[in-house]
Amino acid sequence: MSITKCKICSSDNIEKVFKSFNTHGKHIIDMQERFQVCRCKDCSLVFLDSVVVNSEYYSKYYQESYYRGDKVGSGPMQLFLNVLSRFSTNRKKKVILKTVDRKKGKISILDVGCGTGGFLESLKDSRFDKYGCEVSKDGFEVCISKGLNVYRGDVCDVDFKGRKFDVVTLWHVLEHTENPKKVFSKIWEILSDDGVLIFQVPNTDSLGFRIGKEYWFHMDSPRHLNLFSTKSVKKLCSLTGFKIIDVKYEFYDFPLDLFWSVRKSKFKFFIYPFYLIFKAFSREHVTFICKKK
Repeated sequence: MSITKCKICSSDNIEKVFKSFNTHGKHIIDMQERFQVCRCKDCSLVFLDSVVVNSEYYSKYYQESYYRGDKVGSGPMQLFLNVLSRFSTNRKKKVILKTVDRKKGKISILDVGCGTGGFLESLKDSRFDKYGCEVSKDGFEVCISKGLNVYRGDVCDVDFKGRKFDVVTLWHVLEHTENPKKVFSKIWEILSDDGVLIFQVPNTDSLGFRIGKEYWFHMDSPRHLNLFSTKSVKKLCSLTGFKIIDVKYEFYDFPLDLFWSVRKSKFKFFIYPFYLIFKAFSREHVTFICKKK
């Protein structure tokens, strides 16, 4: 079977790098189910080859348990992770408020892939006009039960009826999309002229990906269809009318991702004793702040 062309730059200058298996975070779901991981030699996009995305794909790989998260208990570790999660959410809100110039009125925001609406819930109603978009039936129904304004379906297929947004966010969502270029083109259409696009993605330039490969915490095959480096993000933005105005490396998100990524490598014996240092500089994921060109 021939390798699919790059979903960003359409190049056929593609190399096979390794085969992954059905995995989610630290969990190995099925090692017998294999997926070919490829890299574009021109823009460095990493992607899964020949994964068919349809209703069966979503029912199999996005079951209800996927949206319940990965709990580690109710002890000190869970308390610590909860504190980090709140800190991370507050940092995201500060980035939005700092970037969007809105001296009067509410900030209109669309959170694409909003899941069960956790991020939208954290935003003050007095400051934000909040909307979400979620492809999952389970996630959508939870959002509706919370009274959130959420569109059901793929953002590319939703009719927003001329509505424009000051901010569009995607928190670890772009890697789940089959056609990232199409997604960004749609976002360009629904953003106001001075609107801001903010998204966070796993980073294939990271230490975890280089060492962990198929065991990388953020590999998440086959849910993560496309994985990005700074180079591939720059190419994607260039082709879809966006300019990157800031880049942030929020190491406090997913605090144990590097730990799990290197667990099968001999380098873990060197990394684990100095974990906090390696984690701070490994750049396992990156946040990009963009505006229209």
